[in-house]
Amino acid sequence: MKIAAALTALVIVVLAGCADDDPGPEAGSTTTVADEPRPLTGDEAQRLSMMRYGNYTTGVRSVEFEVVDGGRTFTVDGWVDFVGHVGYANVSEDGGDPLLAAWTASSITSHEPAGPATDDGPPLPPPDDAAWTSSTLAPAESRLHATLAVVLQAGNDRPDNALLLQQTDARWLRSDELAGVTVDVVAGPTEDRVYDPATSTAAGDGSDATLRYWVDGDSVLRRMEVRLGGAGDWTVIDLGDAAAEVSFADEFLATTTGG
Repeated sequence: MKIAAALTALVIVVLAGCADDDPGPEAGSTTTVADEPRPLTGDEAQRLSMMRYGNYTTGVRSVEFEVVDGGRTFTVDGWVDFVGHVGYANVSEDGGDPLLAAWTASSITSHEPAGPATDDGPPLPPPDDAAWTSSTLAPAESRLHATLAVVLQAGNDRPDNALLLQQTDARWLRSDELAGVTVDVVAGPTEDRVYDPATSTAAGDGSDATLRYWVDGDSVLRRMEVRLGGAGDWTVIDLGDAAAEVSFADEFLATTTGG
């Protein structure tokens, strides 16, 4: 039975190819979980079910993360448009000058910045010229690409089914605080079906999860953690509000498709 497919299926597929690359905790990762993870309550399942829909209705949110890929540290700072299904960010390697990068579920494209990087994110509108260099997004081959792909999956045009989510092996791990806001930290479902201890290969306690969600009382996703390797190998993705004037999906898509 399909249960919240976009919460689990992509990660199970793409992270398999990254699992043995550069093992060990990522910089800034969070590894602490509660001593006794438990099933979701009805209210917790309801909030989790609205999380991706909330991103979609918000439209554009800020995104920031750091990921180690092949011994290099990539820092990503920009936005994701959950309606346009496209991200746009400054991406720097090992602290160097950033490139502009934009990505969809199937492709990634980069551009030399028009000027020095600022704290305001990549330039808006995106450069509208022929200097974009595109390639296929390859999450099974790159931790950076895997993380970019996971970010796009955090939005959906309809809520998930709370009742079915409650029947998966998603687990509440703990209450926490992020930037002064109280959140529930939840280990996402490990399999795209109802959890059945008699047949499932998952541990059923959240320890096999490849995603953890930090969700506040209004169903707002404030942080995701993505496991890209061993048990303690998590990449932290922080999401936040974007300024009202941030808009880029139409411009970027027009630039790259020639529309």
